[in-house]
Amino acid sequence: MIYTKVTEFIDIEAPRQEVFGLITHIERRMQLSPLWGIASVEAKNGDYPQVGSSYQVHIAGGEQPPYETVITTYQPYTKFAYCLDVDRQTSVTWTVQSIKLGTRLTYQEEFLVDEETEQDFSQSVREVVRSWLANIQRYAELRQSNTKRLARWLVDRFYLGLRPDQRRIILTILFMQAVAAIAFIMAAVGMGLASLIFR
Repeated sequence: MIYTKVTEFIDIEAPRQEVFGLITHIERRMQLSPLWGIASVEAKNGDYPQVGSSYQVHIAGGEQPPYETVITTYQPYTKFAYCLDVDRQTSVTWTVQSIKLGTRLTYQEEFLVDEETEQDFSQSVREVVRSWLANIQRYAELRQSNTKRLARWLVDRFYLGLRPDQRRIILTILFMQAVAAIAFIMAAVGMGLASLIFR
């Protein structure tokens, strides 16, 4: 086994305080993860998110008991870190820094992995992290207009609590509705043009 590290970052058009608040909000952070539905938060212990506090994460469909996540660093609006009580001895650090655009969010994960599978496993982790950061970016940027704030309210209230399979069904239905609406508009425009031409 060797210790390896995955680091990724993304720039977000939102204030650093808001992004940090999103990262320290356990449920919201987990709901934005591609692993939501597989992993879920069970319980918080202590004065979360202070150092030494913890929460449990349950993995669906597995025989293993929930694992403990212990907060190791809490520097408001700067850094948030935790370690997972799992065989891979995983530790995660989120850092936020102000940039001209808004906020740079950096994710760093360190873990044990078999040397022969290190490249494949690290690449899988990297893909999940990139998707997670993109979800956080899209969510955090739903603040720039009244329409986006309404969209964020709808996402909070109706979408984020759903399992991934339920989300896919809703997105499929919305896509079909959008296609139908575009087809209707095109047909109406076509009929209007035809009536003008053949008058």
